[in-house]
Amino acid sequence: MNNNNVTDEQALKDFLLDIECLEELSPWASKLNIFDVLRIERQEIRHSNMLRWLLDANETHGIGDKFISMFMQRVFSDNKLPQMDIFNCLLSDFYSFSVHRESKHIDILIISHKEKIAVAIENKVDSHEHSNQLNRYRMQMEQAYPDYQRLYVYLTPDGDTPSDEVNWQVFSYSDVAEILENICENPNVSEETGLLIKNYVSFIRRDIVEDKRLIEICNKIYSKHRQALDLIYDNITMYDSGIESIISNTLQKLNDEGKIIHEEDFGTCFRTAEMDKRIPLLDSPESAWKTYSIYSYWFRYETERFYLIFEITGKNVPEEQRATMNKMIDILKPNSNRDFTWKRLYRTGWFDLSNATDFEAEAEQAVRKAVDEILDMEERLFAELE
Repeated sequence: MNNNNVTDEQALKDFLLDIECLEELSPWASKLNIFDVLRIERQEIRHSNMLRWLLDANETHGIGDKFISMFMQRVFSDNKLPQMDIFNCLLSDFYSFSVHRESKHIDILIISHKEKIAVAIENKVDSHEHSNQLNRYRMQMEQAYPDYQRLYVYLTPDGDTPSDEVNWQVFSYSDVAEILENICENPNVSEETGLLIKNYVSFIRRDIVEDKRLIEICNKIYSKHRQALDLIYDNITMYDSGIESIISNTLQKLNDEGKIIHEEDFGTCFRTAEMDKRIPLLDSPESAWKTYSIYSYWFRYETERFYLIFEITGKNVPEEQRATMNKMIDILKPNSNRDFTWKRLYRTGWFDLSNATDFEAEAEQAVRKAVDEILDMEERLFAELE
């Protein structure tokens, strides 16, 4: 919905006269990325395979022990495990370590019989802990390697807090990306390995963790030229699967069923009555999106896939709502920066419809599943808020 009196023609002219604003997106656009081609997205097994390869100093990447040594250094930089001999671990012969996938049900297991060190990495890209698994894995490690120094690492996109904070160390994919960027600065890294690593880092920053700069730029451009961009998108003529209209129509059905709040001009965004109680609408359209709402549930979608995002804005937020938002940040994104214009607090995994036989029906079902996941998240969040 437009909240000003600018004509569509003038909005398009203003956008065209400011087209250089799109240059800020060039680092993320029009670049071939092998991980896009492979469509690994947020598949934990594929990421664990990549990390296993990088962590093995004897593998074909040619970077030797650079990744595993820097990985261990970063783990111990915030070490809360006094029982570990840090110096012994960091001065180890990392070429003596073997790295295994899915050994004893552990995503990545690193073992050195020479150094008597065992490291378990639990990798969570899209899923969450279940069935007390961290405690079970720790007990398995204690039984299998009783005389070894044991280290437990909980790897997630944003450095989530594990259920067992005493024994498991927090690690994020941002940490992984930063280590790999440092490695790529070494001139001795081969061209082939350097290209692969740079592709992987780019993929992590765009699809696994919040690339705060990209989010900031996209929101800034959209806020400034919302009328023109909405007009372009509404009138574009090119092949697509109809996913945008399926999402919007399904959201309207869910609105009619009383599950969410969605109006025709909301597109692929929606609100909920329960979240509105916690984060009420503004009296005027002064949010960072130039709307009445200071939070949004919205779909990011491509031709045959999508995911759903819960995002808040920090602009023009009354103190009471800001206090509530800060509590939500503590729960969903602990230790996250409080100074922000936009912040994504939650996102689902990709819903992939590339193999759908009845695209419209399966897409609607996937949209419903995504909304159900958000409503479940809300319920858990509100339980912790109270």
